[in-house]
Amino acid sequence: MFVGRTALLGLVDRTVGAVPRAGAPPVLVVEGCGGSGRSALLRRVHDTWCGATPAVLVRPREFRHAEDRAIRPVLAAVVLGLALNDVDELAFERVLLAQIAIATDTTGLTHADAVTRLEDRTQEHRDRAALIGLVEEIVTVAGTLAGNVGAPGSAEVAPAVARRVAERVVAALQRTRRFAWSPEARAWFGHQDQGLALHPEHARLQLGVQARSDAPAVRRGVDDVLIAAFLADLRHGLTDPGANALVLLDDGDVPSATAFTGALLRVRRTLADASTTVPPDPLALITTSGGALAAELADLPAPAHRPESAADGQAFGLWARVTSEDLKDTNVVQLARNHLWPDRLAAETVGLAVHKLTRGHPAATDAVLRGLRAEPDLVDDLGSLLDRAGLDRRLLLVFVRGTGADHDDDTLLHALITTSAARTRREARALAPLLPESLTTESALFSPTLWPAGRLHPLARYLGLRALAARAETGWRGVFALLRDEAPDDAGRLHHARLLGDRAEVAAELADRLPTSPTDEWLALFDAVVSTPDPRDRDVDAIRGGDQPGTTAGHLTRLLGVVPAIEDDPCVPHDVLRTRLYPHAGHGFRRLADTARDPAPLILRAQRYERHGRTRG
Repeated sequence: MFVGRTALLGLVDRTVGAVPRAGAPPVLVVEGCGGSGRSALLRRVHDTWCGATPAVLVRPREFRHAEDRAIRPVLAAVVLGLALNDVDELAFERVLLAQIAIATDTTGLTHADAVTRLEDRTQEHRDRAALIGLVEEIVTVAGTLAGNVGAPGSAEVAPAVARRVAERVVAALQRTRRFAWSPEARAWFGHQDQGLALHPEHARLQLGVQARSDAPAVRRGVDDVLIAAFLADLRHGLTDPGANALVLLDDGDVPSATAFTGALLRVRRTLADASTTVPPDPLALITTSGGALAAELADLPAPAHRPESAADGQAFGLWARVTSEDLKDTNVVQLARNHLWPDRLAAETVGLAVHKLTRGHPAATDAVLRGLRAEPDLVDDLGSLLDRAGLDRRLLLVFVRGTGADHDDDTLLHALITTSAARTRREARALAPLLPESLTTESALFSPTLWPAGRLHPLARYLGLRALAARAETGWRGVFALLRDEAPDDAGRLHHARLLGDRAEVAAELADRLPTSPTDEWLALFDAVVSTPDPRDRDVDAIRGGDQPGTTAGHLTRLLGVVPAIEDDPCVPHDVLRTRLYPHAGHGFRRLADTARDPAPLILRAQRYERHGRTRG
């Protein structure tokens, strides 16, 4: 069951469905942390448009072999996927002519002899068998990717399968027995849609030589020619499309996918600058990213950046970053309604409890709902559900792997748990001395997608704090002591001191400030101090802080435990909140009002907790 994402799906549908007139559709980069539902979104889009327009979903991370310099694996997979569609017969003639040039070895030959050899190889591929053999090589290069672009098989492409795929691709190109390469396709290498005045065969010859280079700038130039040829083939094959051809790249941070996206953007920019009469290409590219793609392509014009809910179809220019958002509580309730719960449980109760824990993180929401389907009684004990079969660790690994960082899982997991103590990304950087030596503060672990608005995703932080509390080496005290010592302000110092167990001392300092500080300012300081739950406190008496004297400092000592448990600890059962903690919070804030400069804000806060305490269900 797929819920939410309405605005983003609408933007995608408009991007794919609007055949370009004045310009090519923008490249859409869907950003989000691990488990944010990016892959599910691409599957949904593919299911929607497959059959209506040439569409291909490519997962570059599944490509297990070193990238071949001659044939780019992502381009190979894209060409195969679009050629195998059931909507239009696409013949990628320019791409194949480019591959012939790349596959032709002219090492040691004079220029004239090299041109002759390239022409001989080009004519040889007029033969059907030779042409099929060339496409088979492309199928083989696509390797494991061929399985997810429509070719049968999963791990490797068997020779028989490769031949069947190649025959179908070639059939769209070679419609007669007396096949000849079209003059238009061969001449394209001379102008490349940019108004160039090159000799076509000399340009192809240079492409073959440069494809063997290790120089990054040269490789980018080769990629650009290949992508330009690919786009020209699409324009030729989709002369009157009902919708744009669709390419979906799942995990655009993989180097091969980044190269594909970067080349497409560069070519489109070049064509726009060349002011030629070539029509816009009918291609919609949607790729996902953990945040690294935009940084890798920083030499291009900055993309427009919108949150998912504001992706309203406005003009985005060359490309756009759309930040995915977590599910709303209503979405999670709807997902809960997809299952029959025991009579005592309402789907709304389950959905709201799950949302409070996961904050709508899609992968975690799915995992917790599945766990509750097996053990519905744990809806009031979500902490035990997290402990079952290491669910909390598995969910943390989802965040870790979503960064795309080039480190082993254990290294990243250790670092994520350490940084979960920090309230902000700035604070997290102060923990650098406690991180594994191979990680720096510029690591993908500090990506804005994992730290939206400079704060760690709330679910990742809560799970990390639980793991930190259980860790012996570089554990709770060591991390919070460093944060306290490096705190830039009183709010940070008092916050970290509270979590080090100095609740009474923190309460005493807050009590001293209350009569003299503006109450709104004091309340903002208090809220900052209690902004993190302490997952070590599971017993109600530990949360309450035991019996406290009826003094301002005593009431504050209790509130320093009760308020974070109410506001930020999703594993405190609702019944405990209603019968034990809400009454304490309401009573405590009323007592604080007696000594405040302005009692009104504290009385309003007390009334809010008292109302919650009277609410059942």
